[in-house]
Amino acid sequence: MRYAWLISIAFSFCLNLMADTMTTPNEILTLPPAYEPLRYEENYSCLSNAVNRTDLLDPIKYIPLRAGDPSWYLTVGGEFRARFEGNYDQNFGIGGLPANSYYLQRVSLLTDLHLGERVRFFVQGISALMKGASLPAPPSQQDPIDLQFAFLELVPFLTDDQRLALRAGRFGLSFGSGRLVAPRVPVNIDFRYDGFEMLYTRPLWEVTAFLTQPVQDSGGLNGEDHSTTFGGLYVTHWFDSLQTDGLDLYYLGIYNKDATYASGTANETRHSLGTRQFGHWRRWDWDTEEVLQVGSFGNNAILAWTASLNSGYTFDRAWQPRLGLEADVASGSGSTTGGTLGTFDALFFKSGYFNDASLLRPQNIIDVHPNLSLTLTRSVSVNGGGDVFWRYSRNDGVYAVPGYIAIPALETASSYVGTAADINIAWQIQRHLSLNASYVHFFSSSYIQQAGGHGVDYVSTTFDFLF
Repeated sequence: MRYAWLISIAFSFCLNLMADTMTTPNEILTLPPAYEPLRYEENYSCLSNAVNRTDLLDPIKYIPLRAGDPSWYLTVGGEFRARFEGNYDQNFGIGGLPANSYYLQRVSLLTDLHLGERVRFFVQGISALMKGASLPAPPSQQDPIDLQFAFLELVPFLTDDQRLALRAGRFGLSFGSGRLVAPRVPVNIDFRYDGFEMLYTRPLWEVTAFLTQPVQDSGGLNGEDHSTTFGGLYVTHWFDSLQTDGLDLYYLGIYNKDATYASGTANETRHSLGTRQFGHWRRWDWDTEEVLQVGSFGNNAILAWTASLNSGYTFDRAWQPRLGLEADVASGSGSTTGGTLGTFDALFFKSGYFNDASLLRPQNIIDVHPNLSLTLTRSVSVNGGGDVFWRYSRNDGVYAVPGYIAIPALETASSYVGTAADINIAWQIQRHLSLNASYVHFFSSSYIQQAGGHGVDYVSTTFDFLF
């Protein structure tokens, strides 16, 4: 696989050159869907019309199975991703952890079988490797062969404008902007869940109900985490047909046999009640979210919360500059004094929540992140900013992305954690091929230094070939 990325680049440019020769100027095209983090959300039924087949790989994206019925078809797809990450140093150098740079490789293949409009089978296998690391590879990065997703989907109710689908098996979950439930894209192995899902759609509405057990990383076919149960209901209502303005309401419930916070480890039952508002007006855009969490942690009650904002204004100028502001508050307590745990749990949130370095978990944290985005060309964009972090409670620690305590509470230390400066470049070379690069420098505070840590430099480059 040493030169696979060079072969992929050459191949993808050939696809671009050949695409223009496959249609005539007077034909109206329906473009195939964009590639999604959860690949089974893509629908290639539009390729039943030969006019829409403009890509060399379209014949494997739509393979007809029954003459005269375009709803019977097979889709084949996959991915080759190569990623380099350098952490200097890990976990802020606390505990003597050394610098760690390594190569990540992910290869996946999928088949999506549609037996008419009411029956569907989806299977996706994955192989993930981590090479060159100074520490043993975690299960989320090293898994030579595994079953990523496999499910059966039945559609018992279907009309021109309504659809009810029932899904059983292994699948992923993604809701809203990913603040609580999202794919774990930068990591080799994505979040997976075994269980049941119901999806109902109608014009301007979407409803999802689910009951699952998360799958352990490198867990194989029978890898359910029987100590954890996760379920909920997520409702979205759009105010426009383009689905750019809307409102989410949701309930997420989780039972965790071994939940761990600064206050200790215990059985936990946690209920998250949330709402999200998103939209745009003229050149303004916004995305806000508020969540209240209640439940029990051992013999103590839970009362925690979070609120977040992501808004911006895009100027009508060259490079379409967008000046944005992101801000988050996630509660913490660090103890159960008075019988209540106040530490928010971010559940299965998106990786790279604050920046590509993924140093901090959004709980017991306050951050303000002004940022600027530029669209340099149709295919190249750049963004960056500075993110300032404080602890919500000095009695609570700072949590790493996997959930363990990265920096202990140190109640007498400052609430100020540090400031992260980040810059990110994305080049969409063509439909199948992208190249991304990120750099983050974390300026440490006296709090981190008291814990034995220091600043961090992080760099990554990602080459991705999708089909």
